[in-house]
Amino acid sequence: CFSSHRLLQDTQLIITMAKHGLSEDEVADLKEAFNMFDIDGDGTITLVELKKVMKSLGQNPTDKELRQMIESVDDNDDHEIDFQEFLILMSSKKGNNDDPDKELRDAFRVFDEDGNGTISRSELKKLMKNLGQALSDAELDAMMDEVDTDGNGEIDFEEFKSMMHS
Repeated sequence: CFSSHRLLQDTQLIITMAKHGLSEDEVADLKEAFNMFDIDGDGTITLVELKKVMKSLGQNPTDKELRQMIESVDDNDDHEIDFQEFLILMSSKKGNNDDPDKELRDAFRVFDEDGNGTISRSELKKLMKNLGQALSDAELDAMMDEVDTDGNGEIDFEEFKSMMHS
């Protein structure tokens, strides 16, 4: 389903933010920088694009150095940098915690703004909007229906975890 795929992508972004200690404002700033690097607007930064931007910043890295920069964060081995990989490249704090539940809990806490242990419809809507994903009420309802398996109108950690592992 399109909406759950988008939620999954955005949640992976939240996990990256938590893992690397990035705030929503920092992510917004990095998104602007990413868009400048992504010259052709296709959602990835190629070696050629990276080289052009580095040169414009007065840097003159070799192709080998550029490849090493890309390879250091290229999780999907496509030899390009997508936004999530760019966040990792640009963040100074490297996460080295291998406990996936800790990362999931950190991401869950970002969604759970009031700290009551569940993600409400309004919390989900606000966070998605802050990430640049303004959702229609129908899209939001579809997301909630898909993830809220007990039907109580809120997403608890176990439901969140199930969604992330599906």
